[in-house]
This record gives sequence, structure tokens and C-alpha cells, in this order.
Amino acid sequence: MILIALIHFFTGSNYKGPYPEFVNGYLLDILVPFGFYFLLGLSKFPLLKSWIVKSILMFGVASFTEIAQFFGVPIFGHTFDPVDFVMFGIGVILAAILDIIVFPRIFDFWTPKAKESI
Repeated sequence: MILIALIHFFTGSNYKGPYPEFVNGYLLDILVPFGFYFLLGLSKFPLLKSWIVKSILMFGVASFTEIAQFFGVPIFGHTFDPVDFVMFGIGVILAAILDIIVFPRIFDFWTPKAKESI
């Protein structure tokens, strides 16, 4: 989450480097659900160890904030963009893939919670 905050701090809303439309409009919509997915894994609640529960919860919370923006409630932003839902999904799917496929192969201590929750 610190890395995500630093990216946002250095790019800001006026990023002018490569792919400015993507970075300014959608990068954080991918990175924030991605980062919070892994923060949920640090919880002591056994239910939050399941990749399915973490995925649904993160997509749900992110979608709630976007729907609130549609109704004029500025939660983590002011502008409703339906493409944001796709970006939230991409962030959650990437996190789940790393959690259940990639990290268990790299780190001995990483246990795939997906098998326990299905």
C-alpha cells in the first residue's frame, strides 16, 4: 500500500509520462483493490483467508464507492466512470492469481488458501 501511495504521490493527477490517460484515469482503480486484497489476508479472521471472500469483498467495496459517485457522493473520487468496474475486476483478478498460483510457487511459506475454501 505504501508503494501504491508513492505511485499516486509522484504521478498525481497531472501525470504527463507514457500512457497518461491510463495512468491518470485507471491505474489506481487497478492498484488499490489489488493492494487491499493482500491487506485483507493479514486479518485474524479465518474467513478473510479465502481468496474468494477477499475477491468478492474487495470488488464489492470498490464498486460501492463507484456507485456512490454515480449518485453524487464523493467517496474516493468525484467522477463516475463505468470502466472503473472493469479496472476493479482486473486488480482483484491479478491479486487472486498471484495469491493462489504464483506466490505458492515462489514462497515456501505461502499456502494456497483457494484449495481450503473451495
